[in-house]
Amino acid sequence: MKKIVDIWKKMSKGAKASIALLFANIISKGIAYITTPLYTRLLMPEEYGQVSVFLTWVQVFGIVAMFCLSYGVFNNGMIDYKNERDAYSLSMLVLSNLITICFSVILVGLYPLLKNIIGLDFPFILLMCLIFLFQPAYNFYVSRKRYELKYKSTVIWTVISALSSPLVAIICILTFDNDLYARIFGAELTLIIIYIGFYIYIVTKGKGRIETKYWRSALLFNLPLIPHYLSTYLLGSSDKLMISMLINDSATAYYSVAYSVASVAMIIWTAVNSSLIPYTYEKCEKKDYKSISAITHPILTVFAVVCILVIMLAPEAVAIMATADYMEAIYVIPPVVGGVFFQVQYYIYANIIYYYKKPKYVMFASVTATALNIILNFIFIPKFGFIAAGYTTIFCYFMQASADYIALCKVLHEKVYNMRYLGILSLGVVATSLLSNLLYKSSFIRYLIVIFMTILAIIFRRKIIKLFTTIRRRNKNET
Repeated sequence: MKKIVDIWKKMSKGAKASIALLFANIISKGIAYITTPLYTRLLMPEEYGQVSVFLTWVQVFGIVAMFCLSYGVFNNGMIDYKNERDAYSLSMLVLSNLITICFSVILVGLYPLLKNIIGLDFPFILLMCLIFLFQPAYNFYVSRKRYELKYKSTVIWTVISALSSPLVAIICILTFDNDLYARIFGAELTLIIIYIGFYIYIVTKGKGRIETKYWRSALLFNLPLIPHYLSTYLLGSSDKLMISMLINDSATAYYSVAYSVASVAMIIWTAVNSSLIPYTYEKCEKKDYKSISAITHPILTVFAVVCILVIMLAPEAVAIMATADYMEAIYVIPPVVGGVFFQVQYYIYANIIYYYKKPKYVMFASVTATALNIILNFIFIPKFGFIAAGYTTIFCYFMQASADYIALCKVLHEKVYNMRYLGILSLGVVATSLLSNLLYKSSFIRYLIVIFMTILAIIFRRKIIKLFTTIRRRNKNET
Protein backbone atom coordinates (compact mmCIF):
# COMPACT_ATOMS: atom_id res chain seq x y z
CA MET A 1 0.00 0.00 0.00
CA LYS A 2 2.85 2.37 0.88
CA LYS A 3 4.42 1.68 -2.51
CA ILE A 4 1.20 2.68 -4.26
CA VAL A 5 1.03 5.90 -2.22
CA ASP A 6 4.65 6.72 -3.11
CA ILE A 7 3.98 6.14 -6.80
CA TRP A 8 0.90 8.36 -6.57
CA LYS A 9 2.89 11.19 -4.95
CA LYS A 10 5.51 11.08 -7.71
CA MET A 11 2.92 11.31 -10.48
CA SER A 12 2.35 14.55 -12.36
CA LYS A 13 -0.85 16.49 -11.80
CA GLY A 14 -2.12 15.51 -15.23
CA ALA A 15 -1.50 11.81 -14.61
CA LYS A 16 -3.25 11.98 -11.24
CA ALA A 17 -6.25 13.72 -12.81
CA SER A 18 -6.50 11.13 -15.59
CA ILE A 19 -6.39 8.19 -13.17
CA ALA A 20 -8.78 9.80 -10.68
CA LEU A 21 -11.34 10.65 -13.36
CA LEU A 22 -11.05 7.18 -14.87
CA PHE A 23 -11.61 5.73 -11.40
CA ALA A 24 -14.71 7.92 -10.91
CA ASN A 25 -16.06 6.89 -14.32
CA ILE A 26 -15.56 3.20 -13.50
CA ILE A 27 -17.43 3.65 -10.21
CA SER A 28 -20.24 5.49 -11.99
CA LYS A 29 -20.56 2.81 -14.69
CA GLY A 30 -20.22 0.08 -12.08
CA ILE A 31 -23.09 1.45 -10.03
CA ALA A 32 -25.21 1.60 -13.18
CA TYR A 33 -24.49 -2.11 -13.79
CA ILE A 34 -25.17 -3.04 -10.18
CA THR A 35 -28.54 -1.29 -10.18
CA THR A 36 -29.69 -2.75 -13.52
CA PRO A 37 -30.49 -6.18 -11.99
CA LEU A 38 -32.47 -4.38 -9.28
CA TYR A 39 -34.48 -2.29 -11.75
CA THR A 40 -35.27 -5.26 -13.99
CA ARG A 41 -36.67 -7.08 -10.95
CA LEU A 42 -38.54 -4.12 -9.44
CA LEU A 43 -40.12 -2.98 -12.73
CA MET A 44 -42.24 -4.78 -15.28
CA PRO A 45 -40.54 -5.20 -18.70
CA GLU A 46 -42.78 -2.56 -20.28
CA GLU A 47 -41.92 -0.13 -17.45
CA TYR A 48 -38.20 -0.79 -17.83
CA GLY A 49 -38.62 -0.23 -21.56
CA GLN A 50 -40.32 3.12 -20.89
CA VAL A 51 -37.41 4.16 -18.67
CA SER A 52 -35.00 3.29 -21.47
CA VAL A 53 -37.06 5.31 -23.97
CA PHE A 54 -37.14 8.30 -21.60
CA LEU A 55 -33.37 8.25 -21.03
CA THR A 56 -32.75 7.94 -24.76
CA TRP A 57 -34.96 10.93 -25.59
CA VAL A 58 -33.22 12.95 -22.86
CA GLN A 59 -29.91 12.34 -24.64
CA VAL A 60 -31.31 13.03 -28.13
CA PHE A 61 -33.25 16.18 -27.25
CA GLY A 62 -30.49 17.31 -24.90
CA ILE A 63 -27.99 17.56 -27.75
CA VAL A 64 -30.15 20.26 -29.32
CA ALA A 65 -31.67 21.79 -26.16
CA MET A 66 -28.30 22.26 -24.40
CA PHE A 67 -26.40 22.67 -27.68
CA CYS A 68 -23.41 20.69 -26.35
CA LEU A 69 -21.83 23.91 -25.09
CA SER A 70 -19.84 22.02 -22.43
CA TYR A 71 -17.96 20.05 -25.10
CA GLY A 72 -14.89 21.18 -27.05
CA VAL A 73 -16.08 24.76 -27.48
CA PHE A 74 -16.00 25.26 -23.70
CA ASN A 75 -12.38 24.09 -23.51
CA ASN A 76 -11.55 26.55 -26.26
CA GLY A 77 -13.09 29.26 -24.09
CA MET A 78 -10.94 28.20 -21.16
CA ILE A 79 -7.89 28.83 -23.36
CA ASP A 80 -9.03 32.03 -25.09
CA TYR A 81 -10.43 33.69 -21.96
CA LYS A 82 -8.24 32.29 -19.21
CA ASN A 83 -8.59 35.48 -17.12
CA GLU A 84 -12.37 35.62 -17.57
CA ARG A 85 -13.38 32.03 -16.92
CA ASP A 86 -16.06 32.86 -14.33
CA ALA A 87 -17.77 35.29 -16.70
CA TYR A 88 -17.36 32.89 -19.61
CA SER A 89 -18.97 30.01 -17.64
CA LEU A 90 -21.93 32.18 -16.64
CA SER A 91 -22.34 33.52 -20.18
CA MET A 92 -22.36 29.98 -21.62
CA LEU A 93 -24.91 28.94 -18.98
CA VAL A 94 -27.23 31.81 -19.92
CA LEU A 95 -26.83 31.03 -23.62
CA SER A 96 -27.61 27.37 -22.96
CA ASN A 97 -30.71 28.36 -20.97
CA LEU A 98 -31.97 30.62 -23.76
CA ILE A 99 -31.61 27.79 -26.28
CA THR A 100 -33.30 25.40 -23.82
CA ILE A 101 -36.26 27.76 -23.33
CA CYS A 102 -36.76 28.13 -27.09
CA PHE A 103 -36.48 24.38 -27.59
CA SER A 104 -38.86 23.64 -24.68
CA VAL A 105 -41.53 26.00 -26.00
CA ILE A 106 -41.39 24.28 -29.40
CA LEU A 107 -41.37 20.78 -27.87
CA VAL A 108 -44.32 21.50 -25.56
CA GLY A 109 -46.24 23.16 -28.39
CA LEU A 110 -45.70 20.24 -30.76
CA TYR A 111 -46.24 17.55 -28.11
CA PRO A 112 -49.85 16.75 -29.18
CA LEU A 113 -48.54 16.00 -32.69
CA LEU A 114 -45.43 14.13 -31.50
CA LYS A 115 -46.96 12.20 -28.60
CA ASN A 116 -47.26 8.89 -30.46
CA ILE A 117 -43.72 9.21 -31.85
CA ILE A 118 -42.10 10.15 -28.54
CA GLY A 119 -44.17 7.62 -26.59
CA LEU A 120 -43.94 9.45 -23.25
CA ASP A 121 -46.49 11.08 -20.95
CA PHE A 122 -46.51 14.89 -20.79
CA PRO A 123 -45.09 15.10 -17.21
CA PHE A 124 -41.93 13.40 -18.50
CA ILE A 125 -41.58 16.09 -21.17
CA LEU A 126 -41.74 18.80 -18.49
CA LEU A 127 -39.17 16.89 -16.44
CA MET A 128 -36.86 16.82 -19.47
CA CYS A 129 -37.12 20.58 -19.82
CA LEU A 130 -36.07 21.02 -16.18
CA ILE A 131 -33.09 18.71 -16.76
CA PHE A 132 -32.03 20.71 -19.82
CA LEU A 133 -32.29 23.94 -17.83
CA PHE A 134 -30.10 22.97 -14.87
CA GLN A 135 -27.78 20.18 -16.07
CA PRO A 136 -25.52 22.52 -18.09
CA ALA A 137 -24.37 24.14 -14.83
CA TYR A 138 -23.03 20.79 -13.63
CA ASN A 139 -21.51 20.07 -17.06
CA PHE A 140 -19.70 23.42 -17.14
CA TYR A 141 -18.38 22.97 -13.61
CA VAL A 142 -17.04 19.49 -14.37
CA SER A 143 -15.54 20.57 -17.73
CA ARG A 144 -13.74 23.49 -16.12
CA LYS A 145 -12.36 21.44 -13.23
CA ARG A 146 -11.14 18.78 -15.65
CA TYR A 147 -9.44 21.39 -17.79
CA GLU A 148 -7.77 22.92 -14.74
CA LEU A 149 -6.82 19.41 -13.49
CA LYS A 150 -8.70 20.02 -10.22
CA TYR A 151 -10.01 16.49 -10.12
CA LYS A 152 -10.91 16.01 -6.43
CA SER A 153 -14.25 17.80 -6.38
CA THR A 154 -15.17 16.30 -9.76
CA VAL A 155 -14.54 12.79 -8.51
CA ILE A 156 -16.50 13.42 -5.31
CA TRP A 157 -19.55 14.84 -7.08
CA THR A 158 -19.46 12.16 -9.77
CA VAL A 159 -19.62 9.46 -7.11
CA ILE A 160 -22.28 11.30 -5.07
CA SER A 161 -24.49 11.67 -8.16
CA ALA A 162 -23.96 8.05 -9.19
CA LEU A 163 -24.91 6.80 -5.71
CA SER A 164 -27.73 9.14 -4.73
CA SER A 165 -29.79 9.01 -7.93
CA PRO A 166 -30.44 5.23 -8.04
CA LEU A 167 -30.72 5.04 -4.25
CA VAL A 168 -33.56 7.59 -4.16
CA ALA A 169 -35.18 5.96 -7.21
CA ILE A 170 -35.22 2.52 -5.56
CA ILE A 171 -36.65 3.98 -2.32
CA CYS A 172 -39.37 5.74 -4.34
CA ILE A 173 -40.23 2.52 -6.23
CA LEU A 174 -40.62 0.67 -2.93
CA THR A 175 -42.66 3.54 -1.43
CA PHE A 176 -45.04 4.70 -4.16
CA ASP A 177 -47.60 2.79 -6.23
CA ASN A 178 -46.63 4.05 -9.69
CA ASP A 179 -43.29 2.34 -10.23
CA LEU A 180 -42.55 4.04 -13.56
CA TYR A 181 -43.03 7.58 -12.25
CA ALA A 182 -41.21 6.68 -9.02
CA ARG A 183 -38.19 5.37 -10.96
CA ILE A 184 -37.85 8.32 -13.35
CA PHE A 185 -38.83 11.22 -11.09
CA GLY A 186 -36.96 9.79 -8.09
CA ALA A 187 -33.71 9.51 -10.01
CA GLU A 188 -33.93 12.69 -12.08
CA LEU A 189 -35.23 15.10 -9.40
CA THR A 190 -32.34 14.02 -7.18
CA LEU A 191 -29.90 14.98 -9.93
CA ILE A 192 -31.75 18.25 -10.61
CA ILE A 193 -31.32 19.25 -6.96
CA ILE A 194 -27.57 18.65 -7.32
CA TYR A 195 -27.54 20.61 -10.59
CA ILE A 196 -29.27 23.58 -8.93
CA GLY A 197 -26.42 23.76 -6.42
CA PHE A 198 -23.91 24.12 -9.25
CA TYR A 199 -26.21 26.60 -11.00
CA ILE A 200 -26.13 28.86 -7.94
CA TYR A 201 -22.34 28.39 -7.71
CA ILE A 202 -21.72 29.53 -11.31
CA VAL A 203 -24.12 32.48 -11.00
CA THR A 204 -22.43 33.56 -7.77
CA LYS A 205 -18.89 33.21 -9.18
CA GLY A 206 -19.87 35.02 -12.36
CA LYS A 207 -21.18 38.02 -10.40
CA GLY A 208 -23.74 38.79 -13.06
CA ARG A 209 -21.13 39.35 -15.79
CA ILE A 210 -22.92 38.06 -18.87
CA GLU A 211 -20.83 38.75 -21.96
CA THR A 212 -22.76 38.21 -25.19
CA LYS A 213 -19.50 38.54 -27.16
CA TYR A 214 -18.77 34.90 -26.30
CA TRP A 215 -22.03 33.67 -27.79
CA ARG A 216 -21.37 34.21 -31.48
CA SER A 217 -18.15 32.19 -31.58
CA ALA A 218 -19.72 29.41 -29.48
CA LEU A 219 -22.76 29.18 -31.75
CA LEU A 220 -20.70 29.22 -34.94
CA PHE A 221 -18.35 26.57 -33.56
CA ASN A 222 -21.06 24.16 -32.38
CA LEU A 223 -23.77 24.62 -35.01
CA PRO A 224 -22.11 22.48 -37.71
CA LEU A 225 -21.21 19.85 -35.09
CA ILE A 226 -24.78 19.26 -33.85
CA PRO A 227 -25.68 16.89 -36.74
CA HIS A 228 -22.49 14.93 -35.98
CA TYR A 229 -23.26 14.73 -32.26
CA LEU A 230 -26.84 13.67 -33.02
CA SER A 231 -25.88 11.04 -35.58
CA THR A 232 -23.12 9.61 -33.37
CA TYR A 233 -25.56 9.08 -30.51
CA LEU A 234 -28.49 7.96 -32.67
CA LEU A 235 -26.43 5.31 -34.44
CA GLY A 236 -26.13 3.48 -31.14
CA SER A 237 -29.45 4.41 -29.55
CA SER A 238 -32.11 5.03 -32.21
CA ASP A 239 -32.80 1.27 -32.14
CA LYS A 240 -34.47 1.61 -28.72
CA LEU A 241 -36.75 4.41 -29.88
CA MET A 242 -37.72 2.61 -33.07
CA ILE A 243 -38.35 -0.70 -31.30
CA SER A 244 -40.67 1.14 -28.92
CA MET A 245 -42.50 2.80 -31.82
CA LEU A 246 -42.68 -0.25 -34.10
CA ILE A 247 -43.19 -3.04 -31.54
CA ASN A 248 -43.68 -2.18 -27.84
CA ASP A 249 -41.88 -1.09 -24.68
CA SER A 250 -41.30 -4.67 -23.49
CA ALA A 251 -39.25 -5.38 -26.61
CA THR A 252 -37.31 -2.17 -25.90
CA ALA A 253 -36.59 -3.49 -22.41
CA TYR A 254 -35.14 -6.74 -23.80
CA TYR A 255 -32.98 -4.84 -26.28
CA SER A 256 -31.82 -2.40 -23.58
CA VAL A 257 -30.64 -5.20 -21.31
CA ALA A 258 -28.80 -6.78 -24.24
CA TYR A 259 -27.21 -3.43 -25.07
CA SER A 260 -26.12 -3.00 -21.44
CA VAL A 261 -24.32 -6.35 -21.55
CA ALA A 262 -22.68 -5.54 -24.89
CA SER A 263 -21.58 -2.09 -23.72
CA VAL A 264 -19.14 -3.70 -21.27
CA ALA A 265 -16.79 -4.08 -24.22
CA MET A 266 -17.25 -0.41 -25.17
CA ILE A 267 -16.46 0.76 -21.63
CA ILE A 268 -13.17 -1.15 -21.80
CA TRP A 269 -12.34 0.44 -25.15
CA THR A 270 -13.17 3.95 -23.91
CA ALA A 271 -10.58 3.55 -21.16
CA VAL A 272 -8.00 2.26 -23.65
CA ASN A 273 -8.73 4.94 -26.25
CA SER A 274 -8.22 7.75 -23.72
CA SER A 275 -4.56 6.69 -23.60
CA LEU A 276 -4.32 5.73 -27.27
CA ILE A 277 -5.36 9.19 -28.56
CA PRO A 278 -2.35 11.13 -27.18
CA TYR A 279 -0.04 8.30 -28.25
CA THR A 280 -1.48 8.44 -31.77
CA TYR A 281 -1.17 12.23 -31.92
CA GLU A 282 2.46 12.13 -30.85
CA LYS A 283 3.34 9.53 -33.48
CA CYS A 284 1.40 11.42 -36.17
CA GLU A 285 3.43 14.51 -35.37
CA LYS A 286 6.58 12.48 -36.06
CA LYS A 287 4.90 10.67 -38.98
CA ASP A 288 5.80 7.43 -37.23
CA TYR A 289 2.81 5.43 -38.46
CA LYS A 290 4.55 2.09 -37.95
CA SER A 291 4.51 2.65 -34.19
CA ILE A 292 0.78 3.38 -34.33
CA SER A 293 0.04 0.10 -36.08
CA ALA A 294 2.50 -1.78 -33.85
CA ILE A 295 0.49 -0.73 -30.79
CA THR A 296 -3.01 -0.75 -32.34
CA HIS A 297 -2.94 -4.22 -33.92
CA PRO A 298 -2.31 -6.11 -30.66
CA ILE A 299 -4.81 -3.89 -28.82
CA LEU A 300 -7.49 -4.74 -31.38
CA THR A 301 -6.56 -8.42 -31.06
CA VAL A 302 -7.08 -8.27 -27.30
CA PHE A 303 -10.32 -6.38 -27.84
CA ALA A 304 -11.55 -8.99 -30.34
CA VAL A 305 -10.98 -11.65 -27.67
CA VAL A 306 -12.93 -9.51 -25.16
CA CYS A 307 -15.82 -9.24 -27.65
CA ILE A 308 -15.88 -13.00 -28.20
CA LEU A 309 -15.84 -13.63 -24.44
CA VAL A 310 -18.78 -11.26 -23.95
CA ILE A 311 -20.69 -13.09 -26.70
CA MET A 312 -19.90 -16.52 -25.20
CA LEU A 313 -21.03 -15.48 -21.73
CA ALA A 314 -24.18 -13.65 -22.88
CA PRO A 315 -26.68 -16.13 -21.33
CA GLU A 316 -25.00 -15.91 -17.93
CA ALA A 317 -24.75 -12.11 -18.14
CA VAL A 318 -28.46 -11.74 -18.95
CA ALA A 319 -29.36 -14.15 -16.13
CA ILE A 320 -27.51 -11.86 -13.72
CA MET A 321 -28.76 -8.58 -15.20
CA ALA A 322 -32.44 -9.53 -15.44
CA THR A 323 -35.14 -12.12 -14.81
CA ALA A 324 -36.07 -15.11 -16.96
CA ASP A 325 -38.51 -12.86 -18.86
CA TYR A 326 -35.51 -11.22 -20.53
CA MET A 327 -33.70 -14.35 -21.75
CA GLU A 328 -34.75 -13.66 -25.34
CA ALA A 329 -32.34 -10.73 -25.16
CA ILE A 330 -29.30 -13.05 -25.42
CA TYR A 331 -29.87 -13.49 -29.16
CA VAL A 332 -29.35 -9.79 -29.91
CA ILE A 333 -26.11 -9.50 -27.91
CA PRO A 334 -23.81 -11.12 -30.56
CA PRO A 335 -24.59 -8.67 -33.40
CA VAL A 336 -24.51 -5.69 -31.04
CA VAL A 337 -21.07 -6.74 -29.76
CA GLY A 338 -19.97 -7.20 -33.37
CA GLY A 339 -21.13 -3.64 -33.99
CA VAL A 340 -19.02 -2.47 -31.06
CA PHE A 341 -15.94 -4.05 -32.68
CA PHE A 342 -16.53 -2.07 -35.88
CA GLN A 343 -17.23 1.03 -33.81
CA VAL A 344 -13.77 0.62 -32.31
CA GLN A 345 -12.28 0.51 -35.79
CA TYR A 346 -14.00 3.80 -36.51
CA TYR A 347 -12.10 5.28 -33.55
CA ILE A 348 -8.65 4.14 -34.71
CA TYR A 349 -9.24 5.73 -38.12
CA ALA A 350 -10.94 8.85 -36.75
CA ASN A 351 -8.16 9.50 -34.21
CA ILE A 352 -5.75 10.16 -37.09
CA ILE A 353 -8.31 12.08 -39.15
CA TYR A 354 -8.97 14.37 -36.18
CA TYR A 355 -5.26 14.97 -35.76
CA TYR A 356 -5.10 16.32 -39.30
CA LYS A 357 -8.19 18.46 -38.56
CA LYS A 358 -10.46 16.94 -41.19
CA PRO A 359 -13.57 16.24 -39.08
CA LYS A 360 -15.96 16.74 -42.02
CA TYR A 361 -15.09 13.24 -43.28
CA VAL A 362 -15.97 11.69 -39.92
CA MET A 363 -19.19 13.72 -39.76
CA PHE A 364 -20.22 12.55 -43.24
CA ALA A 365 -19.61 8.90 -42.28
CA SER A 366 -21.57 9.11 -39.03
CA VAL A 367 -24.55 10.96 -40.54
CA THR A 368 -24.72 8.53 -43.49
CA ALA A 369 -24.46 5.44 -41.27
CA THR A 370 -27.17 6.77 -38.93
CA ALA A 371 -29.56 7.53 -41.79
CA LEU A 372 -28.96 4.04 -43.19
CA ASN A 373 -29.56 2.49 -39.77
CA ILE A 374 -32.91 4.25 -39.38
CA ILE A 375 -34.03 3.17 -42.87
CA LEU A 376 -33.02 -0.46 -42.31
CA ASN A 377 -34.72 -0.51 -38.91
CA PHE A 378 -37.98 0.70 -40.48
CA ILE A 379 -37.74 -2.13 -42.99
CA PHE A 380 -36.62 -5.06 -40.85
CA ILE A 381 -37.88 -4.49 -37.27
CA PRO A 382 -41.57 -4.91 -38.22
CA LYS A 383 -40.70 -8.11 -40.13
CA PHE A 384 -38.22 -9.81 -37.77
CA GLY A 385 -38.73 -8.15 -34.39
CA PHE A 386 -36.29 -6.35 -32.10
CA ILE A 387 -33.45 -8.80 -32.83
CA ALA A 388 -33.24 -7.33 -36.35
CA ALA A 389 -32.03 -4.07 -34.80
CA GLY A 390 -28.86 -5.83 -33.67
CA TYR A 391 -28.02 -6.93 -37.22
CA THR A 392 -28.78 -3.53 -38.76
CA THR A 393 -26.45 -2.07 -36.12
CA ILE A 394 -23.50 -4.32 -36.96
CA PHE A 395 -23.97 -3.61 -40.68
CA CYS A 396 -24.15 0.16 -40.21
CA TYR A 397 -21.11 0.27 -37.92
CA PHE A 398 -19.28 -1.73 -40.58
CA MET A 399 -20.30 0.86 -43.18
CA GLN A 400 -19.20 3.69 -40.89
CA ALA A 401 -15.81 2.07 -40.27
CA SER A 402 -15.37 1.47 -44.01
CA ALA A 403 -16.22 5.10 -44.82
CA ASP A 404 -13.78 6.33 -42.19
CA TYR A 405 -11.04 4.08 -43.55
CA ILE A 406 -11.60 5.54 -47.03
CA ALA A 407 -11.46 9.01 -45.47
CA LEU A 408 -8.20 8.10 -43.73
CA CYS A 409 -6.69 7.04 -47.06
CA LYS A 410 -7.84 10.31 -48.62
CA VAL A 411 -6.40 12.42 -45.80
CA LEU A 412 -3.08 10.62 -45.35
CA HIS A 413 -2.27 9.01 -48.73
CA GLU A 414 -0.23 6.51 -46.77
CA LYS A 415 -0.84 3.04 -45.39
CA VAL A 416 -1.06 2.94 -41.59
CA TYR A 417 -2.74 -0.33 -40.67
CA ASN A 418 -2.46 -3.87 -42.00
CA MET A 419 -5.99 -4.11 -43.38
CA ARG A 420 -5.63 -7.77 -44.21
CA TYR A 421 -4.97 -8.51 -40.54
CA LEU A 422 -7.81 -6.26 -39.38
CA GLY A 423 -10.06 -7.96 -41.94
CA ILE A 424 -9.23 -11.39 -40.47
CA LEU A 425 -9.99 -10.12 -36.96
CA SER A 426 -13.28 -8.64 -38.16
CA LEU A 427 -14.27 -11.88 -39.89
CA GLY A 428 -13.54 -13.77 -36.68
CA VAL A 429 -15.76 -11.50 -34.60
CA VAL A 430 -18.54 -11.46 -37.24
CA ALA A 431 -18.43 -15.26 -37.60
CA THR A 432 -18.70 -15.61 -33.84
CA SER A 433 -21.64 -13.19 -33.83
CA LEU A 434 -23.46 -15.16 -36.52
CA LEU A 435 -22.75 -18.65 -35.17
CA SER A 436 -23.05 -18.00 -31.44
CA ASN A 437 -26.82 -18.45 -31.41
CA LEU A 438 -26.19 -22.12 -32.21
CA LEU A 439 -23.60 -22.35 -29.42
CA TYR A 440 -26.04 -21.02 -26.83
CA LYS A 441 -27.68 -24.44 -26.91
CA SER A 442 -24.46 -26.05 -25.69
CA SER A 443 -22.98 -24.60 -22.52
CA PHE A 444 -20.16 -27.16 -22.66
CA ILE A 445 -18.76 -25.83 -25.96
CA ARG A 446 -19.10 -22.22 -24.83
CA TYR A 447 -17.27 -22.90 -21.59
CA LEU A 448 -14.49 -24.69 -23.49
CA ILE A 449 -14.02 -21.61 -25.67
CA VAL A 450 -13.98 -19.34 -22.62
CA ILE A 451 -11.44 -21.56 -20.83
CA PHE A 452 -9.24 -21.74 -23.94
CA MET A 453 -9.21 -17.94 -24.33
CA THR A 454 -8.57 -17.46 -20.63
CA ILE A 455 -5.56 -19.79 -20.83
CA LEU A 456 -4.24 -17.83 -23.83
CA ALA A 457 -4.65 -14.59 -21.88
CA ILE A 458 -2.68 -16.06 -18.97
CA ILE A 459 0.09 -17.32 -21.26
CA PHE A 460 0.45 -13.96 -23.00
CA ARG A 461 -0.28 -11.84 -19.91
CA ARG A 462 3.20 -10.28 -19.83
CA LYS A 463 2.93 -9.13 -23.45
CA ILE A 464 -0.58 -7.76 -22.83
CA ILE A 465 0.55 -5.85 -19.73
CA LYS A 466 3.60 -4.54 -21.57
CA LEU A 467 1.38 -3.37 -24.43
CA PHE A 468 -0.72 -1.13 -22.22
CA THR A 469 2.13 0.06 -20.01
CA THR A 470 3.93 1.25 -23.14
CA ILE A 471 1.13 3.71 -23.84
CA ARG A 472 0.77 4.74 -20.21
CA ARG A 473 4.51 5.29 -19.82
CA ARG A 474 4.52 7.56 -22.86
CA ASN A 475 1.55 9.54 -21.48
CA LYS A 476 3.24 9.86 -18.11
CA ASN A 477 6.40 11.21 -19.73
CA GLU A 478 4.30 13.60 -21.80
CA THR A 479 2.57 15.07 -18.76
